[in-house]
Amino acid sequence: MQYAVVIILAFAPGIFWLWVVYRRDRLRPEPRHLVVRTFLWGILVAFPVSGLESLLIFLVEPEAMDLLQSGSVSFGTAAYISFVVAGITEELGKYLVVKRTVYKSPYFDEPIDGLVYSSASALGFASIENVGYLLTYGWEAILLRGPISTLAHVLFSAMWGYALGLNKVKQTGARARVWAGLVCAMATHGLFNFLIFTESGYTLLVIPLFLGAGAAFMLMLKRAPRLSPFKGMVGTLLTNCPNCGSRIPYSASFCTSCGNSLVETGSDRPVFCGKCGASLNSRANFCTSCGSRLAK
Repeated sequence: MQYAVVIILAFAPGIFWLWVVYRRDRLRPEPRHLVVRTFLWGILVAFPVSGLESLLIFLVEPEAMDLLQSGSVSFGTAAYISFVVAGITEELGKYLVVKRTVYKSPYFDEPIDGLVYSSASALGFASIENVGYLLTYGWEAILLRGPISTLAHVLFSAMWGYALGLNKVKQTGARARVWAGLVCAMATHGLFNFLIFTESGYTLLVIPLFLGAGAAFMLMLKRAPRLSPFKGMVGTLLTNCPNCGSRIPYSASFCTSCGNSLVETGSDRPVFCGKCGASLNSRANFCTSCGSRLAK
């Protein structure tokens, strides 16, 4: 298979799921370059994590991966690979990407941002992981990894990502939730892998586990905007009438006080936030002073 085709198939699901999550951030959308940068960091962190995973497997059971592929691995070895090797190292790697890079950014300022950036980190990690699977098992692997495994990375990481968002807006007890979310993500990730590795009747339990994590994720996406400090903060973009000085909507064609036509005055008039009165650029979508979304 050509490498270009592998890259496209491997990254397409991750880009799609990231677009879906990003569209839910409506009150104060994150800068796209920061989201893309977090996605790229998720790709980069996969390499040291993969090396650490290989080392952890080799130290305990050098032939574990061969046994896993042949279906003859013991429950103990499968549990070790699932919970310790995969669950702990992968979730910790994705968490550190967000915590050490974008978390301190002033743009990270509402709960849903935690879901956006945790998804970006998780999907970068999952996308480069898809490349390895497609090169090993062929393009058909993406039929399961695209809608299930790739999305599962998002669902696991959301547990600590949402908690990071709550912590950023100083929600009570949020710091403890971050650690609890990280532990839950590791445990759920490990259980997901373990059920698949067992290749027994227990494997079917992956379905309710996946659906339950998906339902929790949808609940977080729905609740996060309600906890945003920018909820309800909408201001009208205003300008001064050059004839009487009254403040009127920037989009108005005539002054509401004196009736003066504004059509011929051009678009270089000074503009202001209708919420706090701060001076702004006419192309601004959000107030740089109070953060209000500007209705035009």
